[in-house]
Amino acid sequence: MRAVRSLVIRCVPYCVLVGTVLLAPWGPMARAMTIHAQSVHGTWTNAPRMLAPVTSHQAVVLHDGRVLVLGGETLPRLPVPWVQVYDPSTHVWSAAESMHIARIGESATILHDGRVLVVGGLGRTLEDLDSAEIFDPRTGAWHDLPSLSQPRFSQSASVLPDGRVLLVGGIVGGIISRTTLLFDPHQERFQPGPTTHLPHAQQCAVTLKHGRVLIAGGYGGGSELYDPQSDSWTVVAPASLRTHPIMNALPDGTVLLATGVNAGEHDLNTARIFDPAHGSWASTSALHIQRDAATSTQLPHGQVLVAGGEQTSGHVLHSAELYDSIGHTWTSTQAMHVARTAATASLLRNGTVLICGGASFAGPLDSCEVFHP
Repeated sequence: MRAVRSLVIRCVPYCVLVGTVLLAPWGPMARAMTIHAQSVHGTWTNAPRMLAPVTSHQAVVLHDGRVLVLGGETLPRLPVPWVQVYDPSTHVWSAAESMHIARIGESATILHDGRVLVVGGLGRTLEDLDSAEIFDPRTGAWHDLPSLSQPRFSQSASVLPDGRVLLVGGIVGGIISRTTLLFDPHQERFQPGPTTHLPHAQQCAVTLKHGRVLIAGGYGGGSELYDPQSDSWTVVAPASLRTHPIMNALPDGTVLLATGVNAGEHDLNTARIFDPAHGSWASTSALHIQRDAATSTQLPHGQVLVAGGEQTSGHVLHSAELYDSIGHTWTSTQAMHVARTAATASLLRNGTVLICGGASFAGPLDSCEVFHP
């Protein structure tokens, strides 16, 4: 269990927690960027710095376009309850009311009514949390929800078509869990959901057309589909085992799963496509660079931006790549100004992407930058 917990403390965006990282020598990266210089697309510009440096944080885009950055850690294993808000219209950061509990490894979800649901995680002393709270942007205030039946962290959270939130797996009672919860935002209560066939923690979750939810990647199990109409799970053909990957729904209804770390603890540059119509995975073109713990963002015209991350050797990455879902190809972008892992990526209303915080060799970052497709 110690191994699982230590890995949970460096997971990807909706649950990324990072300890000490080392900056990669620029030689291999510079050569890789030179090789692909002829196909570079997109540029990066600096954005205003956050009020405080954080890594392992969460970020959600509010209905009014502002970006809410939640918690994270300022020093290794020191969670904070801070909430920082970025307004793209004024390019200004401001502080909002802090969460009632400092937490990392939690899930943060924007509800249909614009409120933000935060569930579980690890607390200030890295204790498992059974608490949940909701932020209301209209009042700028948090209020507590009834406690969960069991503490959990590193679960996934997905909004269903009817507005409920499906919470899947995570570490519950010290083990990778098969349990699920359904949160009703109208009654503000949690109820047990159907148990998955396989255990899941730090998994990726994507909501498909017609409201089904695909779970893949992470620790414990393979791929499963949740159908809200039948309230049941179905195991689908497994993708290759990978932890700390990225996963994004594509415009044609398929799903991209890429990067991560395999069972042999080697970084991956491979990518797979899931076809819900056939319930199967197929290979697609590989990225130029192996990476894990990267951010990923689906852009308005069907591309997916994968940025930063790290490698098991300790390298932290400046590089970013774009996946073209029509041509099934990857192209490099201009390198980010700062190498960063465990950052967050938020798609803004104007189609640009705000990358915030994360960690470099020196520790947590307060720097931000914007990607222009």
